[in-house]
Amino acid sequence: MPYSALEKKLRLVPESEFDLVSRFLDFILSGNSKAPTAKKASAKSPKKLYRQPGILKGKIWMAEDFDETPVY
Repeated sequence: MPYSALEKKLRLVPESEFDLVSRFLDFILSGNSKAPTAKKASAKSPKKLYRQPGILKGKIWMAEDFDETPVY
């Protein structure tokens, strides 16, 4: 994108949003905007969740007549 096109877009930004644009540019210029590589992303293992027996106790119920044939 040519600099002049970017400058035109910047002129359309309301003054109330200048702080946000400035912080975004600082973020990009700081070098933190690089996406993690596939190697780094795969190196992180997801947080392991452990089972907790009895966690649903009292929350699940079954009707007394569950096995009976419905009568219409």
